[in-house]
Amino acid sequence: MRRPLILDGAMGTELKNRGIEIPLPIWSADANLEHPEVVVNIHSDYISAGADIITTNTFRTTTWTYRRAGHTPSKAKERARDSLLTAVECAQNASNKTVQIAGSITSVEDCYSPDKFPGKTVAEDIYGETLEWMMDGGVDLILFETMGNIHEVTLAMDMTQYLPIPLWLSLIMKDNSCILDGTPIQDLLSMIHEFKVDCLLTNCNQLGTTLSSIDQFNSTWKGDWGAYPNMGTTDYENDYFETIDESNFSDGMTSILNKDPDVIGVCCGSRPYHVKLLKSLVT
Repeated sequence: MRRPLILDGAMGTELKNRGIEIPLPIWSADANLEHPEVVVNIHSDYISAGADIITTNTFRTTTWTYRRAGHTPSKAKERARDSLLTAVECAQNASNKTVQIAGSITSVEDCYSPDKFPGKTVAEDIYGETLEWMMDGGVDLILFETMGNIHEVTLAMDMTQYLPIPLWLSLIMKDNSCILDGTPIQDLLSMIHEFKVDCLLTNCNQLGTTLSSIDQFNSTWKGDWGAYPNMGTTDYENDYFETIDESNFSDGMTSILNKDPDVIGVCCGSRPYHVKLLKSLVT
């Protein structure tokens, strides 16, 4: 069995653990501008724990989010761009070219509410400028993560086919057979076969849902794949501070490893401690 690449863990919940406020809708985006040293330290701790890939703190660094937070259109765009480019710089400073940097992009509105997709025109604008900033910043790959709306996934894939760097797509599941908006996973897989996707993953489900869904998409998907579950005891409840214990973590991650993933990691509620445990399971 080959050794999978290890993704880092959570940024938002780890910022909160370190005393940084992460209010919605901005979530962790302002930390790049107000506490960049903490962002760098978290990246560094994940690298020290064994991560091969770190993910930029850009989950909510979009003009759309800053406008929702009350900024004027011009100020929202300026602040979003500054936050995103600072996030990439933080990751680069921590990495010092020792690990890969994944540029994180997610659903435009709320990753847990796919019904709030704001439509094609808005998404094209937001993804277009975000991808441009990511390329300007110099990330190693693009990671569309926690994606649960079929229309948004299709648009994201269509807009990234020209990029000269790898594209990873990570899905959030409603259950073992459907993504969060209810689209059967097999329908989505039929759609993305039309595109260049270098790695297909699932993320931010609790371990049980993650495990039950892996076999579904691996029955059709023959390319590289991975998984990074959250550490919560339930799905979609944002209760990531009530986390699973070390025994359940080790058992669940071992079960994923036994399926021979190309990439494995951990999502919300995880800490560098979890990546260190994962590294011990991998090696």
